[in-house]
Amino acid sequence: MARVFIPPENVFNAVDAVVADGCAAVEGTKSTAAPYCSNVIDALEPYKDITPITSYQNVKNRGYLYLVVDTQRYSPSDPQLRDLIDELDHKDPG
Repeated sequence: MARVFIPPENVFNAVDAVVADGCAAVEGTKSTAAPYCSNVIDALEPYKDITPITSYQNVKNRGYLYLVVDTQRYSPSDPQLRDLIDELDHKDPG
């Protein structure tokens, strides 16, 4: 996972991240990030091997990030996923 996506960025950038990494992190409030995550999930519909959900994680620098997670690769409570998101927040504090 290379970076955090910020709405209204093109959702297909986040789709590419979910396909490649199993997760896309999205910055924003519920009113901006939640619809963006829904659009990412809609755009992932053609990928039959991906089962996306929206989640969120509290992080140190940004406060929290919304996530689109492929549950075929990660559980939203997976410690490995939590570590990846914490590392992303540390490297790209916003």
